Amino acid sequence: MNVIADNSRRKKAGKWRWTERLAGGYLLLFLIVAFMLPFTGMVQHPYENLNPGPISQPPFIFSSGLGSNNSSIYWLGTDGTGQDVLANLIYGARTALIVSVPAMVLATIIGVGLGCLAGFWGNSGLRVLVVNLVINVILLLVGLYYIIYIRQVHWLNAFKVGSSKVLLESGIALLTLFSLGVLGWLLAKFFKNFGFKKQITLPIDHVVLRLIEVVGAIPRLLLVMCLVAFVQPSLINVIFLAAFTYWTGIARLVRAELLQIKELPYIEAARVAGMSDVRILLKQALPNALPPVIVAVAFGLGSLISLEATLSYLGIGIPLEEASWGKIIKGILQNSDAWWLVVFPTLTLCFTVLSLQIVAERILKEITPTRQDF
Repeated sequence: MNVIADNSRRKKAGKWRWTERLAGGYLLLFLIVAFMLPFTGMVQHPYENLNPGPISQPPFIFSSGLGSNNSSIYWLGTDGTGQDVLANLIYGARTALIVSVPAMVLATIIGVGLGCLAGFWGNSGLRVLVVNLVINVILLLVGLYYIIYIRQVHWLNAFKVGSSKVLLESGIALLTLFSLGVLGWLLAKFFKNFGFKKQITLPIDHVVLRLIEVVGAIPRLLLVMCLVAFVQPSLINVIFLAAFTYWTGIARLVRAELLQIKELPYIEAARVAGMSDVRILLKQALPNALPPVIVAVAFGLGSLISLEATLSYLGIGIPLEEASWGKIIKGILQNSDAWWLVVFPTLTLCFTVLSLQIVAERILKEITPTRQDF
């Protein structure tokens, strides 16, 4: 009977409803338009257009561009500077993806890593050598002193110059931490040969929970706005700052899943079989904790796309030369009769966020077909 029920659910999970097909098709079209259409030359970047059209022209009106004998049609109208709203939407979609996807990837990596430490090992499961802890803490403090204090002038200059310098400084920081990590590992092995084998238990769960509380104590939008206000407008800066504030939800979810999974019989059987904790986590526990993260990532992507539009609307963090949906909406402040400046970017934003959620739920049902319908 259970086999029949499982087969029925699997068959039901294999059928895509019309809303799921529509959402998947919309996201596919969204990706094609955002990344491929700008490179075809069919749509010119709005801020590189030296031949703007009529100012605040309504949609679907056939008109000739200023300073040109060629006639053109502005399907979605123009803004207060004569730029095509459709071109702004296309290039704004690319900006939204450039900000949201890398930020969500970084936030997911941080959140999954810290969530695994807190949920799987808790406050009593992670034991480390005292000599390892002392050496790594000292080297970490040395590394942070070098990265933050010694190179503070370089960081300030990087944030003023822009993305390339920020990437260079980030690479130097990662290389420094990696080198110190290797040095700490070698020193720990050296001292271990002299009998330094005392171990202590780290309350990693308490540490991660306190970090989540500290970051989550301030409303996310307010925290990002405050941090972005102190740096030079740059997409790289927005990506890093957004990732810093968005990892908490992923970490909390992974921790909650692993707290349940690690008590299941097959985890105990793996321990009895002699598998190491790291192998149990990577091979047995973590794969079963990740499916709910897919929905959280989709919600996070939608939230980050909305955040990018909000920052550009407020004129914070997003460079002036980057097209954005928020900048289109901001045009309504100059002309309250230009309804198309609000309607089209708002509909695009809503459809994108909703489609992400629908497709994420569908993927979750494909991965775990025995789940009940949402």
